[in-house]
Amino acid sequence: MEFGLGLMNYPGCWDDAAFAEQHGFSTAGFVDSPILSGDPFVCMALAAKATSTMRLGTLLSIPGLRSPVASASAIATVNHLAPGRVFFGVGTGFTARQPLGFQRPIAVSKVCDYVRQVRDLLAGREIVHRVGDHERHVRLKYGEKLRVDPENPVPVYLAADGPQALRGAGEVADGLITALQGGSPMDNASSVFTDGLAALRRAAAENGRDLDDAYTMYTAFVCVLEPGESAFSPRVLEHVGPVGMTPFHYYACNPAMAEYLPPAVRDRIEIYEKEVLARFDVPRDRLYQEVHAGHLSHLLDGEAAVLTEEIVRSVSLTGTAEEIATQLRALESAGLKNVTFWIPPRLTREVVLSIEERIMPLLGISAPA
Repeated sequence: MEFGLGLMNYPGCWDDAAFAEQHGFSTAGFVDSPILSGDPFVCMALAAKATSTMRLGTLLSIPGLRSPVASASAIATVNHLAPGRVFFGVGTGFTARQPLGFQRPIAVSKVCDYVRQVRDLLAGREIVHRVGDHERHVRLKYGEKLRVDPENPVPVYLAADGPQALRGAGEVADGLITALQGGSPMDNASSVFTDGLAALRRAAAENGRDLDDAYTMYTAFVCVLEPGESAFSPRVLEHVGPVGMTPFHYYACNPAMAEYLPPAVRDRIEIYEKEVLARFDVPRDRLYQEVHAGHLSHLLDGEAAVLTEEIVRSVSLTGTAEEIATQLRALESAGLKNVTFWIPPRLTREVVLSIEERIMPLLGISAPA
């Protein structure tokens, strides 16, 4: 199993990527969320110069934030800096779109069209480029030095957990990125992953494709407990609390989602309203401007009071080193090839060292020379 690092494109994240490479990490993924983070391709380019073996990619690129032409050109540029080390992760854009005021993710069919167009452009083929009601046939015209080698194309990994997204991934993607939604990282993660991977392969076969050896990534939050430490300690909340708040952020932007949230989250909505949402001095219809400010990074004022140990355990790899390693072994046996950790920026190097020293040895992974 390979280990990856998810990054929020903060200043210096490229140096953290290099640090992770030096300590046994194989990949780094950069978010595409312009309200919440810096530009992924700028950070990837800097990381390309700071690393030598690590694979770099978007985690995730979102259709609608940039055109297929702009994305293809950006990918080709980074690939020129790090030939053969670039991947293109694509998703429907829930948390990238909500801070912009959009409640719903992009339709899977549109994501698949976007992937096809980017792939065609990178291969030197012509596409129909649409802007509003206008359509024009275009192809990339930059010099050959930037063109992606057709014998070594940039792989496309699609984020998918639900049935429609898994079908789309089987139709167009080279690999899968999953958050294992609907599963519990410390309980049934491997069975949920097994089912999702089987659905991906079925969809691929229906489209005349073979994804039996597809690259698979699981994005997770992690906290290795100290001896005798509670799974709800202040240190744990600092490490994994941000992911526990994600469903509450969805609710704040679209209260109609409440009925679809897990009972443990629904039971805390009244407290979330009182302890967090009441603090914001914005109209209700502009909460999207505020609630995501700590996304994958830190807890906002009042959010710690909303979380419970049940929520924390249900959304993160929080446990002893052996407990976490047991779950990762099961996922690896089920076909998982990469686990990528989202880490609050200020804790990145601390957690990287914790993974290297306490988790990798349990999985038989040797420290880099």
